[in-house]
Amino acid sequence: MTHAEDPSTVAWQVLHSWTRVALGERNEAVSDSLRESAWHVVGEQPQPTWPSLQPALSGVFTRLRAGVTDCWQPASPLLCQEEMLFPQAAAQPPSAELKQALRSGLERAQRDTDPTRRLERLLITLQRYAWAWPSPLSGVSLYDLARLHAAVQAAKAATTDGLICLLGGDLSGLQEFLYSIPAAGAARQLRGRSFYLQLLTEACAYWVLRNSRMPICNLLYTGGGRFYAVLPGDVAEKVLEWRRYLGRILLQSHDGSLYLALGSTRPFAPEQYTDETWRELSEAIDRDKQRRFAALDDGEFARMFQPRPPRPPRSDGSEAPDALGESLAELGRQLTRAAVLEVNLTASQSDGATWRRAITALGVDYRLIEEPSSTKGSVSSRRLLALNDDMVQQLTAEDASVIGQRYTVTEAYRLQEDDLKRYREIDLDQAAEIGVGDVAPFNLLAHLSDGVPRVAVLRMDVDNLGDLFGKGLQRPAGIGGLAVTAALSSALSRFFEGWVGELCRRQNRQGKGGIYAVYSGGDDLFLVGSWHRIPELAQQIRDDFIRYTTGGAPTAKPPVSLSAGITLHQAGYPLYQAAEDAGNALDAAKAYRHPDGRSKDAITFLGQTLSWDAFAQAARFKDELLDLIANGAPRGLLMTVQRMALLARTRYNRNGAAQITVGPWVWQGAYQLTRLAERSPESIRSRVVDLRERLLSPAAIMQRMVIPAGLAARWAQLLLRGSERER
Repeated sequence: MTHAEDPSTVAWQVLHSWTRVALGERNEAVSDSLRESAWHVVGEQPQPTWPSLQPALSGVFTRLRAGVTDCWQPASPLLCQEEMLFPQAAAQPPSAELKQALRSGLERAQRDTDPTRRLERLLITLQRYAWAWPSPLSGVSLYDLARLHAAVQAAKAATTDGLICLLGGDLSGLQEFLYSIPAAGAARQLRGRSFYLQLLTEACAYWVLRNSRMPICNLLYTGGGRFYAVLPGDVAEKVLEWRRYLGRILLQSHDGSLYLALGSTRPFAPEQYTDETWRELSEAIDRDKQRRFAALDDGEFARMFQPRPPRPPRSDGSEAPDALGESLAELGRQLTRAAVLEVNLTASQSDGATWRRAITALGVDYRLIEEPSSTKGSVSSRRLLALNDDMVQQLTAEDASVIGQRYTVTEAYRLQEDDLKRYREIDLDQAAEIGVGDVAPFNLLAHLSDGVPRVAVLRMDVDNLGDLFGKGLQRPAGIGGLAVTAALSSALSRFFEGWVGELCRRQNRQGKGGIYAVYSGGDDLFLVGSWHRIPELAQQIRDDFIRYTTGGAPTAKPPVSLSAGITLHQAGYPLYQAAEDAGNALDAAKAYRHPDGRSKDAITFLGQTLSWDAFAQAARFKDELLDLIANGAPRGLLMTVQRMALLARTRYNRNGAAQITVGPWVWQGAYQLTRLAERSPESIRSRVVDLRERLLSPAAIMQRMVIPAGLAARWAQLLLRGSERER
């Protein structure tokens, strides 16, 4: 390829070739160099024909060295439905209907005469219909392989030496930006702040693509405040200049609270890619993160340390509204109702201190749209992204816009009429400012909880992610290894950005109390909600994640695991402190060590860390204890079980080894539970005795069954406090 070739045209040729192969059409017109590059991207030596596709797509988690039994991704359109997202035991090749949908999408793209839009139309078609279509690489979809191949060829087309590089960005300062807001206004701003950080990360990525003259397919991943792109090799020389420009924009807009760490690899030939290449990229990003704004001139850098005057007071003496905060609150309100995200890629600079200031300075703007009728237009530089499956079906590709889909967890519990009546009793002043359909404030979510009025914060992420992307994956040689990495990133994003949102929606439809999704994407999540709903949701997310990664095969040691931390707080508790507390709980879960020696794969709740299996036992114990109390068992049963669990904690000898202690708690517990059984109604007396045996039999003592039972008793106690049961 020569330097004169247009990158978008080259990328189109790659995607077009793979699409024709998928449709079973002959692909003889491609150049020898393109065919050879196709073999290089699958990690094999070139052959006279184009690489053949496998019959069906195995799950990407089958590539884990830890070993996952064979599971297959159903070939289907991309929809957030369990039967489509979750792997199955039987292989399912693409159907005739799916092939026709792909063919129709290709034909629509071919009719577009604009090279950039034509490429994007085909890329989005492949995302929608080929995300689960097999490629020559097991575990890698046709969509993931074809877009990487297109990205590599586009980057090579912009060079004279055929060398490329990887560039990554990592937005730092997210925690402080998200959580340093008053608790009273948290529900109004928090969702908007979280979504803004996603948009800002994407805007930075789009700026990088535009300034490297690369098409959208060269953006391999964006999420969680990070992005990665395949770019021409000479871009490595521009990174310092780009750091200075992007740093200046963020400093002007956020006074140093947010910074984009930017790093790249040295130029390399695609076939020379190895795991060391990815490590080089990660280290370059980390080095820049440790030297925030170091690329700025001295005068610009000094601005970070200048005092900032307070906002002027209102006439009534209170502090004037924060323009950025108010705009983020409005963004959050729009997000809960939006069905479409419009992306304008040729925006002009926006005035004022709103959330659009930094984004439009990067040449991008966004608009949230509620109704599909509002999307009509002929702006060729815009992209329409449906935020839910229903809207994908309603939008058409008849206008000049490129129409795709994007899963974003936007779920937040909205006020019902009964909720609003109750809120007037709790906070009459704030109730006057909100109405039916608005996002429920955190203090109302607390009062909608069963039992004690609290909100719970859930933080959860994938364990050992670095090892998972590093030595944990089996990869082909060369740039094909990056296709496997991209496939794994896509799979995690579909779960956290798609399926977690569906689980939150289900929780919010179940009646009393609700969930407020602050963030879910990449490999982690942050949720707030009525506290009695959060533990159940955490268990559901974890169980579904195991099914998602293993295809439902039973496993004692999941090859990929999640850890979680849940903390409870009063409604007025500072949000930044609640986030830190939940983070500490998550750290405690990651420090947990199982009896077989493996670590993590655990949850911390009510200050106690358990394995997920023990946590599920605690949930069952909790339900049993609640039922016993409801049927007349003495309330002292809960305190007795808690005290037994406290005394039965594992003790350690002077050598640091755990030792089983059968101490006074055993016979004291047996005596107390026997007395409680005698004081219980005859109808449940045998059940209390049975509980005693399940906690104090020799096998139960060895298995420490009293530990999850102690958590269950505390859990039940909080559910009963202030509830109808107690009254």
